[in-house]
Formats: sequence, C-alpha cells, structure tokens
Amino acid sequence: MAEIKNVIVYVDFNEYEIKIIGYATKIAEILGSEVTLMHVLHTGYDYFEVGGFGKSIEVAYERAIAHARLVMDDYINEMAKVFKNVKIRKKLAMGHPLDEFINYAHLSNGLVVLPNHIRRKNIRFLSPGVTHKALRKLNNNMIFVDGEVLPRIDKIDIKKILVPVDFSDYSISALKFAAEIAGRNDARIHVVNVIHPPRVPRELLEEIGLNYKEFVTVLEQETGEKLKELIKELGIKGVKTEVIEGAPPEVIVELSKDKFDMVAVGIKGKSKSEKLLVGNVTEQVVEFSHAPVAVIRSF
Repeated sequence: MAEIKNVIVYVDFNEYEIKIIGYATKIAEILGSEVTLMHVLHTGYDYFEVGGFGKSIEVAYERAIAHARLVMDDYINEMAKVFKNVKIRKKLAMGHPLDEFINYAHLSNGLVVLPNHIRRKNIRFLSPGVTHKALRKLNNNMIFVDGEVLPRIDKIDIKKILVPVDFSDYSISALKFAAEIAGRNDARIHVVNVIHPPRVPRELLEEIGLNYKEFVTVLEQETGEKLKELIKELGIKGVKTEVIEGAPPEVIVELSKDKFDMVAVGIKGKSKSEKLLVGNVTEQVVEFSHAPVAVIRSF
C-alpha cells in the first residue's frame, strides 16, 4: 500500500483558499504527512499585480515573491492554530502556474490538492479548462476541493466517505485509499455500485424466463454479493454497501449531497479504453460533486 509523505496544495490567494488548505492539512494530519504550499508567479501577471508598472522587472518580481511569502506565512500560522502536529512548508516558483506545479508534483510524487473552480470562472489560473487539464496531465493521486462548500477550518473533518466501485482496478484503489483514511480517522465508508444495464431484447429475456424488472433485480442482488465479497477480501470493516440502477454520474453526484466529506473515485472505470487518460464519469463527478473529490490512480 502506498505511503503518502507529502500533500501538495496549489495556492493562488483567493477568498476560499484558507479552507482548501485546511482540508489538505486535515488529510495530512490523518495520514501523518507533511504539507507543501506551492505558489507560482505567472510571468507578466504578478508584475502588474504588485505595482511593478514603471519599475524594473527584477524589482517587481522581488516584491511579488516577498508578498507571496508573507501571505503563505499567514496561511501557515492559521493552520498551526488548529493542526498542531503537521509540518507545513512553502515553495515558490516562476513560470506558467500549471506547468510548474505539475513538474513539481511529479518530482515529489505527493498527493495533490487543487481548488475546484469549475463552477466559478473568474479565478485567474484555475479555469474550468485548466482544472480538466490538471486532471488529465497529473500522474499523482489528487483531490479537487471547492472551498465554498467547506466549513471553517477548525470544523473540517473527514468522517463520511462515498466510494463508487465498478470493480475496476482504479475503483478498488480508490476504495483502499478511502479505507486508509477511514481506518486512521474512525470514518464511515459508503460503497455504491451503479448499474446501468443495457436494454436487453425482450426475446432474450423471454428465453431466460425474466421480465426487465426481474432482470435488474437479479443483477442488483448479484452485484451486491460481489461488493460484499470484495470488501471482505480487502478486510475493510464497517462498510455500508448499496447497488443503485441509473446513470453513474447522476447517481454519484446526487448521493454526494448527503453530507459526505469526500468522494473517492478511480481515475477511470473498467468500461473505458486504456487509451483514455480520464473516465467520463470521473470528469463529471469532479465537476458537479457537492463534496471534495479524491481522484485515485493507484494506492
């Protein structure tokens, strides 16, 4: 099982960021990891942001770096009041924000936490397209967090985790990740399998002596037993299982409204081609979930 030594947070100094960092720090506290806050000065942008107009670029960037350090120190001081046993460090870089962040994340091989700004299009760098670009380009396990839905940092906890499982290796990795969080933090796991059976020809159903409703009922029962066998095989205790018929993205997003602290999904499902980097269901869950979404490649 993978050990997570570093939780890397992209910081961009927006209004909900303190809560996103709090969520990442809570994850690190649970896992016994360190936290790295990373900010990238975008060439050209920060020059004007800190009043560098009319000054040399070197002076402007010096001011931008000094400003970034001060803000990140304030973040660290706020986290230290709540999370007393987590080491937090800062990293500054210069260049294209997403590219620099991806390069560092790949080198450090940590768990990445990114603001999920898909529903808010006025953020400087993490626009909807960029968020999806990160989802495709990052080789790390990652968590997308919408800070607007989180409580204040001293109330952040992870006690209820939703895990959609389709029996692919990726979804099983997501379940293992959720189990690691739950085992260390006394959290509950709700495992769901969403069956979306094809419309079976009536002639075929008549051959096996079932109508469509009976066919779905049998499929639900068989899938439920398979889920229980998987959980027993993995040795995970206290798991609630559920099998629901419907379209997977819609069902998972609807379930995420039920006060879950995290949704853990695989990077793609078993029905997706190995040529695809990200599954369509995963993308839709990241975009519309009402809880932070952990996207797991391997664990």
